[in-house]
Formats: sequence, C-alpha cells, structure tokens
Amino acid sequence: MLTSIQPILDQIAKRVVPSDDERARMSQLAQSLKDNVQSILDNARLGGTVSIQGSYARDTWLSGEADLDIFATFPPTMERQEWTEKVLPAIRKGIHAKTVDRYAEHPYLEFHIDGIRVNVVPCYSVEKGQWKSATDRTPYHTEYMKEHLKPEMRLEARLLKRFMKGIRSYGAEIRVGGFSGMLVETLILHYKSFLDTLVQASKWKPVTFLELEKPTCSQASRPRDLGSPLVVIDPVDPNRNLAAAVRDDKLWGFVAASREFQNNPGTWYFFPSKPVPRTKAQFAKLLEHQNRDIVAISFEHSRMVPDVLWGQLQKMEKALTELIIRQDFHPIRSTVWSDEGRSSAILVELDTTALPKVQLRQGPPISKMDDSQGFLDRHLNAKDTVRGPWMEDDRWVVDKKRRILTIEQLVAMALKDRKLGLALPEQLSSSFRQNVKVLENRQIVRLLGREGFDQALSEFLAAKPNWLKTHH
Repeated sequence: MLTSIQPILDQIAKRVVPSDDERARMSQLAQSLKDNVQSILDNARLGGTVSIQGSYARDTWLSGEADLDIFATFPPTMERQEWTEKVLPAIRKGIHAKTVDRYAEHPYLEFHIDGIRVNVVPCYSVEKGQWKSATDRTPYHTEYMKEHLKPEMRLEARLLKRFMKGIRSYGAEIRVGGFSGMLVETLILHYKSFLDTLVQASKWKPVTFLELEKPTCSQASRPRDLGSPLVVIDPVDPNRNLAAAVRDDKLWGFVAASREFQNNPGTWYFFPSKPVPRTKAQFAKLLEHQNRDIVAISFEHSRMVPDVLWGQLQKMEKALTELIIRQDFHPIRSTVWSDEGRSSAILVELDTTALPKVQLRQGPPISKMDDSQGFLDRHLNAKDTVRGPWMEDDRWVVDKKRRILTIEQLVAMALKDRKLGLALPEQLSSSFRQNVKVLENRQIVRLLGREGFDQALSEFLAAKPNWLKTHH
C-alpha cells in the first residue's frame, strides 16, 4: 500500500515547503513590519512588545500561502477598550496599507502587503492559566511548538495542513468550523507523521481523547468529556479542548477523506482541481433536471465582520430549515452562501416546493366520546374543511384546506405571523424582512455571477465531496 503513497507525498512536499527565496522575502517583511509596529507603539507611548507569532514563527507555513501574525503584548493592567480606542487606531494610522477591523470577540487588524495577509493582534502578557483574552495563549503555543516540533515534523505538519485545506476541513473561523493550525500541529506531535495521523484518524470514534502533556495530580480529576466528539487537550492549557470549534461535518469529513486517501491516493486531496465554469444556460438546464426542487432564499444586508456574519447566517439556516420542516415540507439538505459583503443566501433542496391544497388531519379514536364530539363540533361546518369528517378504521379524520402551499408563501407568512415561530438572528432580521426573495429552481440563475455563488451552487448540485473519486 505504502509504495503508491510515498511518491505522491514527495510531490506535494515540493509544493508546500517554502523555497529559500521565499523564506528570505518573508523574513525581511516580518522583520520590517515588526520594527514598524514596535516604533508606532513606542512613539505613541502605548507600551507593548511586538513579536511574530503563528505558523510563520513556528515554521509550519505553506509555500505561496503565507500569512503573518504580528502580536502586540500588553501588561494585564491595560483596559481592553484601550486596544480599540488607542492601540489599533495608532497602528492603522502608521501602517501604509488598507486595514480592515476583523473581529467577533477579539479586536485585531488585517491588511495585505505584497499579496501576504498580515494580522496585527493585541494580547496580554500573563502567566499560564491566568488568561485575560482569547489570544493570550498564542505566545505560549508558539514557544511550545518551537521547542517540540522537530524540523522533520514540520514537513509532516505542512502536509497535513495542505491535505485539510484541500478537503476543506482547515480553518477555525466560523465560516469553516474546521481544524486550527495549532490543532494540526498537535496531531502531528501526537501521531508523529502525516500518514500515521491519517491511519489513526481513520479509526476515530466519538469520543476520541488525545493528550500530549500528562496531567499533574491536581488536574487528574478533569472531566474527560468536554462535549465534543474529538477532544485534544491544549498542551499549554489543560482545561481547553483545541478541537472544541471543529464542526461535525469537518471532523467526519477529515476521517472519511483519511480513509479514502489510503485506498485511493492522489494529489487532488491536497490540490483539488478548479470547478469547470458553467454558463447561465447550463446552470438553468441543470436546475430544471434535478430530481428534487432547489430553493434559494436570498437577501441583501449591511456589511459585517465575517465571523459575526457567518455565525448569524448559520443561525438563520437553522431557523429556516426548522420552519420548513414544521410546515410539512421535507428539506433534504441546505447550505449557506455569502459574498461576505452585502449579499447572502440559504440554499435548500427539498422533495417539493409546493404542497397539495388539502391536508389530512387525524382526529381522536371514536371510542373517546367527548373528544369525538369536540372534533365533530370543530370541523363539521368549518370554513376550512374541504371533505369529511369520515371514519378511518377506529378514528375520525378530516381534510382541511392548507393555508401555506409554497415555500415562498411560507416565508412571507412567517414574517407576518409570529405563531409560525420563525426566529431570525437579530443582526440580519430587519434586512431579511425588507428584501428577502425566494427563488425556485430555474429562477436561481439570477444569483449567478455574484462572488463565489457559481461555485457554491455547482458544489451544492454535485452533492459529493470533490475528493471522492471512482477507483481506477
């Protein structure tokens, strides 16, 4: 088995390990940015020590996909609002690049220089375990990995990272809900190599529990079950599960791809082929010949930090699919698309978008005298009774006129009638109410050409992970 895998890994290694030129360029950029940010802080008398963190500092970054994490560490006495009111504005002013504020919970800046994404992140200088903010562990993570991740293991970490990127299980941001860089490196430390990680992951069960640092006596009583199917104890914080944010679909997607790679190895797991572009006409034809109906519930909204936007969109997807189920439509699957600017949509595949005009309602057993009488009183002369009541075996049944026949009607009614129980996430609620559109099947082509939509629709219609191929 191994014979066919090794040449593939050798091939991938050539593409993921940075060249000497690339290293030199990055090193120069990292040093100048670090000095730049340090002098901005010094001149503004804000205190703070600047350091390089993240995958670049740990030497696990991928060739051609570098990003730089520049951390500014402050004493714990500094108030958080000073970060947003003084620190970040000073850096924003001093850096000659277009910066974006990126944060749901933790404030930081993002900008691009020479095609490299740079994040400037404030954190506190604290003792282990005395964490004050979400990023205080990062310098400890860097230190830990620099000490433990041997040079030959860095290649293994790069392979695993690229594999996870290729199968779309990499990235801890809310949009992805995948494996973080630190989690990938911890798996490599635990299993020692890329291939062994895949072999072991193929056998993962819920709950899988991994721990690098053996607990000291005081921690021995820790709860082992931290509420997720994969528990990987953070080597610098024994109370934290590095895999807590990994969504089930990303976890089991990785498990499935790990098995498949061993059975049917190929480079496409790491570098998937680009989807074949389709014309509007091809999409229209595809949408017409689906075996089920497809609906896009789309709307425009104001700009938001991506992490916040995706969190809200995922809540909306859940609220809408639950509403659709309650009203007797049968959704099979759904997904969220967004251009991360002003447009988003929930795509849903269902057995049908239109229900019959009547709905059969079951009444009580005839043996229950009072209940039966109540049922007859309610339905015998009611306006919305279409047929019946009649007796089916031992019960009364009746045909009632259905109020809501299509998904479009359902969405419109749910916005008017609170009894239908559609709970919209607060930051998207008003824009959804103002301009939601329900597009069915062929009409969905109206969304084509928007950022990333064609690809999202292609993948949704294909309904198969792109790494899953027939065996030759």
